[in-house]
Amino acid sequence: MISVARLLALIMFFFATVISAEIMPQMQVKFATDSNYYPFEYLSKDKEIKGFDIDIAKAICHEVNLQCTFEHHRFDGLLLTLPFGRYDAVIAALDITAERLKTVDFSDSYYKVPPVFISKEPLQGQFSLSGKFIGVQANTSNQNYLIKYARDNSYIVPYFSSQAAFEDLKLQRIDAVFADFAVVNDFLSKQLSSQQLTGDSLVISRTEEVFIKEFSEGYGIAVKKGNDLLRERLNTGLKLIVENGTYAKIYQQYFP
Repeated sequence: MISVARLLALIMFFFATVISAEIMPQMQVKFATDSNYYPFEYLSKDKEIKGFDIDIAKAICHEVNLQCTFEHHRFDGLLLTLPFGRYDAVIAALDITAERLKTVDFSDSYYKVPPVFISKEPLQGQFSLSGKFIGVQANTSNQNYLIKYARDNSYIVPYFSSQAAFEDLKLQRIDAVFADFAVVNDFLSKQLSSQQLTGDSLVISRTEEVFIKEFSEGYGIAVKKGNDLLRERLNTGLKLIVENGTYAKIYQQYFP
């Protein structure tokens, strides 16, 4: 049974957190993102930027009195916009890696699921990359990971998007694709709904657990190096939406 003293301490902590969020002065925050990575970021029919990342960022902004706007920018130049102040923050399914931490700071992680390999080979024992052509989205942490840690005598084929790699995989121009689980899962779901499952159907052949254990700390929101004020405010907002259940509702909406 929880003691009265501990209960009072928890209540005081809760109200202190809520009050501190409410009295935070309003800040204008310009987010950059690449709206070509469904379901994390995409353009709706009315050309509005939507997605899991956007909903998470909006919820965080609401909790800590940030006036947030979102603009599209090419993925390969996203982090370069921060040092020059063009944008205040970047949210775009960005893995928190040691290499990126040299040039920008990150919020706490808001999503941590290992990427996967998808191919026509079923998951039976150890999925081997040896001698295979592996498609991956160019200029991403997934590509960097393959280059540094998972070559295994394979051939890495960069693509403008994961969708383009999936198309070549279906046409058997490559042997596998390495991509984020949510992106692969969405692709497989659409395939199953549009055609009958066959022996040649694409499947998840290996989940790369070591990616999260040794290479990435999960997805984070990037800010300019040394911008602790914004980074800590984002962390407070993230903590609040996890505690009040908003995060779980958004997650369930995109990844039921």
